Amino acid sequence: MSASTAHASVKRLNSAGLIHTRGGQHHANLDAIEEFLVHGVRYAFPAQIARRMRGMPTAHSAPILCEALSGHEDPLIWPLRSGTMVGEALEPLIHSAAAIAERTPRLYDLLAIVDTIRVGTARDREVAASLLRQRLHAPHA
Repeated sequence: MSASTAHASVKRLNSAGLIHTRGGQHHANLDAIEEFLVHGVRYAFPAQIARRMRGMPTAHSAPILCEALSGHEDPLIWPLRSGTMVGEALEPLIHSAAAIAERTPRLYDLLAIVDTIRVGTARDREVAASLLRQRLHAPHA
């Protein structure tokens, strides 16, 4: 990503109220981020579900949510050749989601939670929103 692209992105985030800039430092506005993810992400980034293939589980199929949201027949996955599950492919929010998730379990959980908000039923979204709030406002390890 070029410096100008990064600068423009930060400017848009600041304008949208998702970050605050004080003294040259950028700080996440967690309340605004939570509100956008819980109420807006499914409209801004509608889910695109494709054919069945091998991949990494996401949404209700991900380890963080599969027990709380049991009862779904078809698993949802991010396409990944070395994936552990076959299911309907969900276009991830970011192209490299599966690769990032393999290296960063905490981010994997967050992306799977957001995918549940994007594709889930009202009950699924409620469970996912609760998990999202817990993780956004938890102290970082």
